[in-house]
Order: sequence, then structure tokens, then C-alpha cells
Amino acid sequence: MKKTLILLFIVFLLIQPVHAQFEHAQRADIKAVAVTSGENPTGVVINISVIVTPGDGKVFVSTTPYTEIDMQGSAQLAALTACDLLGMDFTKYDFFYIIEAEAPIVGGPSAGGVMTVATVAALKGLKIRDDVYMTGMIYPDGFIGPVGGLKYKLEAAASHGGKIFLIPEGQRITYVEETKVRRVGIISIVTPEYKKIDLVEYGKSLGVDVYEVRTLNDALKFFTGYEVKKPQGEFSIKAYSNILKKLAEKMKESVEPLRKAVKSGKAEELIEKAEERYSEGKYYTATSLYFQSKIILRYELYKKNIVTAQQFDNEVESIKNEIDSLKGYLGNEQIGVNSLQVIAAAQERIAEAENLLEKAKTANTDDEALQYLAYAKERVESAKVWLSILSELKNDYEISPQEIEKRAEFYITQAGSILVYASSLNGEQTLLNDAYESLETAKRLLSDGLYAGAAVMAINSITDASLSIEVKYGEVNDKVESAKEAANSAISEAEQVVFPVLPAAYYEFAESMENKYAKLMYYKLSERLAKLLTNMAKSGGERELKHVEFNPYTYYTPKKKSRIEQVIETPGFEVVYGIVAISTIAALSRRKVKRGTEKEGGNK
Repeated sequence: MKKTLILLFIVFLLIQPVHAQFEHAQRADIKAVAVTSGENPTGVVINISVIVTPGDGKVFVSTTPYTEIDMQGSAQLAALTACDLLGMDFTKYDFFYIIEAEAPIVGGPSAGGVMTVATVAALKGLKIRDDVYMTGMIYPDGFIGPVGGLKYKLEAAASHGGKIFLIPEGQRITYVEETKVRRVGIISIVTPEYKKIDLVEYGKSLGVDVYEVRTLNDALKFFTGYEVKKPQGEFSIKAYSNILKKLAEKMKESVEPLRKAVKSGKAEELIEKAEERYSEGKYYTATSLYFQSKIILRYELYKKNIVTAQQFDNEVESIKNEIDSLKGYLGNEQIGVNSLQVIAAAQERIAEAENLLEKAKTANTDDEALQYLAYAKERVESAKVWLSILSELKNDYEISPQEIEKRAEFYITQAGSILVYASSLNGEQTLLNDAYESLETAKRLLSDGLYAGAAVMAINSITDASLSIEVKYGEVNDKVESAKEAANSAISEAEQVVFPVLPAAYYEFAESMENKYAKLMYYKLSERLAKLLTNMAKSGGERELKHVEFNPYTYYTPKKKSRIEQVIETPGFEVVYGIVAISTIAALSRRKVKRGTEKEGGNK
């Protein structure tokens, strides 16, 4: 009898409705469009439910039936992006995504924008219109990215009562592949032809109004009548001038012994540029240039003095001993909200020095070995320079190692998920490689108990992986100013609780960069590091929502030539031509030996 009662109780639990299984749950339901997999693609409507509960940053995904692209990564990115845009701490919630389709679909990226809209709606209790449909991938900065299958998706939306269809900006004009068959004798020759379609005009013929949207905020207005209110506030880099100036002076001071020992015309050019930036008040940029000159001078010194294998081994051992000594110090140092960023910067540089030292030991040529060795040595020295400003950070209070460890583990998990997602989309390979290397370094730092550095290296990985998608598929020019504003707001918000000198330094460095991709990278790093500090201080305020008087029928979609007309309309996510050259992207790498010696740029 007792066993029977237990069995009945279990059955009762299993038949409860999904929403009843969650405590304090907030839910949003939204319809999305997708394309079926197979030889004869058609558009289908899929149902997506997002359930948010109090938790610790986990994301769960259920798909019926399967999808062909990693939906877990798309869901992780949707949850993280929604929280970032709302100023909410991702680690305080768990997210459940239930995706149901009528047939196997090409999934993942094209539903990212819709999933993010639904996540925002669930978090803020917003009602979603059921006659609005959308397709578009989501970037971590809230921009909507290009997708394929637009004609099929529009048709699916129209057949299910859709009145408004949102598409990524620049994709109004698309092309559909059609096959033409002609007989030559007894054989049939099949050739593809591409039919040009204006989606706005095609939508009118189906009774659907088609609009291009650029950001998640644009889409939110259509779906909910609300938008996320941008935080107000300006930060001034001058507030950080004194401490950044000391950093530059300390780095300059360490250049002099090397200049006395060896000469290099290229190093002198960098030092001259550093002096110019210093006189302009761009102290972190000057610090970077001094650092680059030191790598060159150290390399010249090694070429002069290291001529035997024993001498090389002795120097490797000496650098390793310095690394071990610093790791011991950094592992025992008490960390506060302000000192966290300086400790993290030092731990990050020590970890990179270890990586470079290993590359020096396994190099293919003597010259390459000495270059890596010089870089490793100067990475150790740059860690010492950062530690020299610890005493400048006042009004600190201690953070428990467990809290920092938890945050580091969270960022490592996110980095891994976004890397899988970016790899499935064939993101730019150089940036993906850097992201993987940063992630492995973050894991090593975590296992060594250097949690602050682990968190920062994981953020580096997230930034590189995200940028690998945006560089390959997005319009970078439009994003630089937006990234600058986001970094400015994040630093301004962080200033309420901490003294965010590291984010401010990266912001100044982005300002000095001429390469637009490097500018974008450092603005994004600046923003994410500022958010890390704010969250560690447990003071990140949620964004307000504001109701907007929004009439979608006055929302103008210009009839202009698409910037990405080269997208060929076939099922799933298609390649956008005009990919940036690898040589340009390589300039972004913060971890290449020759990086800073060829042009102004580099991360100190």
C-alpha cells in the first residue's frame, strides 16, 4: 500500500503543467519563424517559451524536434545579452527555453533576436504581441545580425496571421535561388538562377508590413511598446590621469636600463611616439608604447648575450622563478573591490608570460625562441608595473575568494558556450584561436587559485569569440560609436561604487586606436570589465523601461540598395560576402609576439 501511494504521488508530480514546476517563475511566450531542413525548404512557425526563476546563472534548453545549429549557445547568448541590456546580474537567475517546431529546422542564430526579446519580456513582465514576427541573430551588444531564408520565413509569418515582420537592417533586398532545367539532347542540364526580391513589396502582397530593425530596442518597441532606457552619465578620463600617469612613468623608468645596454631604431620610434602620447595626456597609450619598445630592446639584448643552449635554459629558469614567486604573492594577497582589477591585470599578465615561456621552449628557430622569451620577460615586468599602483587605490573593502571564484567560474562557462556558438557559425578564425587560448588560460588560472585573473581572461575570451561573429557577418563601422557609448555608460555606472581604473585605461586606449576593429574590441573589453566590477560590488542597478508612443506604421524602412545584397537566399544562415581580410583582423591579436612592434597598438 505504501509503495502504491508513493507511485501515485510521483505520477501526480509528472503530470503537473510545466509552469507549475517552477517557483517564483516569470514566463513569456513568443512565436518565431524558421526554415525546414532538407532539399525542399519551407518556412515554419516555432513556439518559444522562456521561463525565468531565481537561480545562479544556468541555462536549460529543450527542443522538439532537433535543430541543426547549436541552440544551447544561442539561448546562452540571449539570456546574457538580455541581462546585460537591462543591467541585471545574470548569476541571480536560471533560464529555461522550450522550443517546439512542426518539423526539423535549421535553428540557432536566426532565432537569437526573438529569444532575447522574450527573455527581456519574461524578466520585466511584458506582454508580447502575437501578430509580430521577427528573424535575426543577436550580437552580445544588442545589435541584430543578418540571417538567411527570409522569403520562406515571411511566407510562414503571413500564413499564421502575422501583420508585422521584422528583418535585420540591410536585408530588405534579397535573392532566392531558383533552378532552371534545359534539355540538351537526351540529358537535362540544371543551372541555378537568382531572383531578386524586395521583401517590403513582397510583404505587402501577402498582407504583411516588413520593417528593418537595427537593435534589440528597435524590436522591443514593435513587440511590447517598451524600450530599455539608456543609463545617463558621463565619465571623464581626467579623473584617472594621476594614476595612469604613474603607470606610464613607471614603465618609462624601466625602459632606461635597456636603452643603455642596446640600441634599436624601431624601439626609439616607439619611445618617441610614447612621449608624444604622454604629452597629450594619453598615459595608458604611452604605457603601451613604452612596453612595446621594451620587448624590442629585450630581444636585442638577448640576441647579444644568449648564444648557448645553457644560457637560454638559465634565462628560462630565471623567468620561471619570477613567475612562480609572483603567483605565490598574488595567490595570498587579499583582494578588495578596487584592488581586484589591479590584481587581475597582474595575474593575467603572469599567465600570459607562462604561455609565452612555453612557446619559447618549443619554438622552431633560435630567433623565434628569443622573441618569445623577450615577450615573456616583459610580460612579467608589466605585471610588476601594475602592482606598483596598488597603494594608489583607496577606500577598498575585501571580497571573499569564494565570491571571486564563483564569478570566474560563471564567465568561464559563458566563454565556453559562446565559443561553441561562434565556431558553429564559422567565426573569424584568428579571433576564435585567441578566444580558445584565453579560455584555456582562464581555466589554468582558476585551478591555480588566481580567480581575479581567471575572470578577466574569460572576459577576453568572450570578447574575442563575440567579435569573431560580428567581424565576419556584421557591419563594424556602425558599432564603434555604440560600443563607445556603452563603455562610457558602464564606467559611469561603476564609478558609483568603485574606482574603475582598468576599464578607463582600456577606454582611453580604444580612443587612441586608428584600427576600427581594435577600437571596437577595447571599447567592449572596457564595458565588460566595468560591469564585472559593478557586479562584484553588488550594486549594479537595473535599467528602467519606458513606454513609448510607437506607431509601427510610421516606422520608415528606406528603399535603398542593401549593404549586404550579396546574401543568397537559401535555407539557414548564409555567408555574407565582403569578409574583412585576415591581415586586418590579425592586428587585433593582443597576444602575438610581433604585434606591437609593427604598428601602434597592444595591451599592457
